[in-house]
Amino acid sequence: MRNHLLLFMAAGALTLSSCNKTEKKTTDANPPASAPATATESSSDNLKIEFSGTENFTIKNPKLKVSLYGVDEALADAPATLITEKEYEEKSVPFTIDLPVPKDAASKINPKPAGPAKYYVTVSWDSDGNGKAGEKGDIFIDYDKAFPNVKLNNETQKIYLKILK
Repeated sequence: MRNHLLLFMAAGALTLSSCNKTEKKTTDANPPASAPATATESSSDNLKIEFSGTENFTIKNPKLKVSLYGVDEALADAPATLITEKEYEEKSVPFTIDLPVPKDAASKINPKPAGPAKYYVTVSWDSDGNGKAGEKGDIFIDYDKAFPNVKLNNETQKIYLKILK
């Protein structure tokens, strides 16, 4: 019964997070003029991410989407919450981006973290230009090298890429 309740709560959280998507976009489009910075992890306005890889990348479609997710690191089966996402155009690897992050990123995580939150990024990129992202031949995160965990601070985070085979 408890597992069913957890599944029901997770489904509700996903539904609510999809409802908040349009609200988040208007918030991102109109950031506060000058909010004071604090010394917490949520004080970061931008997440600087360096994408690199060891393969020879051929990019036919330069448009990609980078998404930031957050989750309570103490909850093993909790679904991650989409915090923000942004589209970019890149014609070569390596490259570095600045991903705008809301100051209250931890408060967007559902269920609310009881302790520290864990963040990670995903990439959706139809780099071979066949109309479908995340398929054989596309550039993808190299999970074999490292999981794409990131910290919301002013340090450049490194994410490894590879071609899906």
